[in-house]
Amino acid sequence: MPRQDAPAALDLEVLKQFRTIFQSIRQHFDTIQRSCDISGAQLWALSCIAAEPGLRVSGLARAMALHQSTVSNLVEGLVGKGLVLREKSPADQRVVLLRPTEAGLSIAAQAPQPAHGLLPDALARLDPATLRTLQGCLAEVLAAMQGRMDAGTGMDTPLSDIR
Repeated sequence: MPRQDAPAALDLEVLKQFRTIFQSIRQHFDTIQRSCDISGAQLWALSCIAAEPGLRVSGLARAMALHQSTVSNLVEGLVGKGLVLREKSPADQRVVLLRPTEAGLSIAAQAPQPAHGLLPDALARLDPATLRTLQGCLAEVLAAMQGRMDAGTGMDTPLSDIR
């Protein structure tokens, strides 16, 4: 039930802001898909691997704030396209290291920026006080939506995969 003290126009302005954010994100991911033939999430993963050759899947999952199984699927797609190689660590054969191929480095270098996406880039540019305020406000929005979706839904879904 909408609050009685909030002007409807303000609610609609905030809704428009969310729409603008979502549309901007979608356009960026569509540009990546057209120019690189990989998803936005795959480009983010590839750019992380290119920046840190020898990265482990667990490290990539932490860098992208995604579940390790989600990242494993992203890596599988990059390996299948010949953009990333999996190599056993010389120090410990049980450890798998990720390395970009020449084709992967080329795509990472020529891809539309920011490679990690518009929203993560924008959030990284905000000062900590603003981020804390935004986190609190979004927590209120999510609480108001409680019961409308399963708990944790979408938390491990890359933004480029959300439709």
